[in-house]
Amino acid sequence: MKVWLKKLIYSDDIVGALGIFLVLLVVFFSVMTPHFFSLMNFNSIIGNIPAMAILCLGLTFVVLVGDLDLSLGSILGITAILAVFFFKVMHFPLWLNLISCVVIGGIFGAFNGAIVTKIGINSIITTLGTMALIRGLTYWIAMDVDAMQVGRITDPAFLNFGRYYFPEKSRLIPITLVYLVILYGASALFLNHTSFGRQIYAVGSNEATARLAGINVKRVRFVCFIIAGMLSAFGGLVLVAQLGLGEAYTGQNMILEVVTAVVLGGVLLTGGKGRLTGVIIAVLILAVIRNGMVHLEQVTDISFYWRDVAKGVILLLAIGLYSVRKSFNAKRLRTRQ
Repeated sequence: MKVWLKKLIYSDDIVGALGIFLVLLVVFFSVMTPHFFSLMNFNSIIGNIPAMAILCLGLTFVVLVGDLDLSLGSILGITAILAVFFFKVMHFPLWLNLISCVVIGGIFGAFNGAIVTKIGINSIITTLGTMALIRGLTYWIAMDVDAMQVGRITDPAFLNFGRYYFPEKSRLIPITLVYLVILYGASALFLNHTSFGRQIYAVGSNEATARLAGINVKRVRFVCFIIAGMLSAFGGLVLVAQLGLGEAYTGQNMILEVVTAVVLGGVLLTGGKGRLTGVIIAVLILAVIRNGMVHLEQVTDISFYWRDVAKGVILLLAIGLYSVRKSFNAKRLRTRQ
């Protein structure tokens, strides 16, 4: 246990420790609740994580360069409403709907990136403002989708985009998981095996040194905001296709959990360090906790409000872990010098 804790706190690679923690959580909830350990329940957990995990992939790009984008949940939300709007009002075919929403997500990301890199406003302040702006636009658009809060999707092709399974009869692998695996693989290859990916880590590690090395720091940060916006938009498309509806409130409360997953996954908020694998495992950890708490409520007197308490505790632990690792890395750097 001590070795695992030291690895989780001090190691640059905490993926193994997170994996052990995930297994322990599964064992705990399997022992405490009778229906948690089942293929149907695991299928439910896996089927519900892709939208949030895709959002986490997007945020990881921004955090790796030392920025933070709090508007990604709102970008996901407006995409959900726009998908319904394009389907019900504009009568877009599926392919045009998907492309339009992803491009719009990229435009929102570019807007954030331009304010942060060109004007020089702090990314947290910038994205708090755009978060409110996008929410207002979402409510305004929702009014044209027959209802203030709900717009339903009935197109079979669009619903299959989020509800199809492989193989179709046994319903083992949701198509949304396929999207996540593809995006995770593409993002990992991009970050670890391209010159631009190495520039992202360089900018996050030391912006001044990266600039001296000839890296266009502003361009790298700007592109990361665009990537985050596009991934968030795709996450919104996945979510609305799964649910079959777009709500004006979709995605509003997701950003807290997304930040928690990214930090818990080992990505330093100061940038320059972090792996996508750790982030995905952290998403699974949060999903298992959320699902396990639901099962605990059914067999105990625990109130459903404890779900939020659990999320808050995990966030505080993640921030504490981040602070300790940041201090340890700084001390190790001074020792080497």
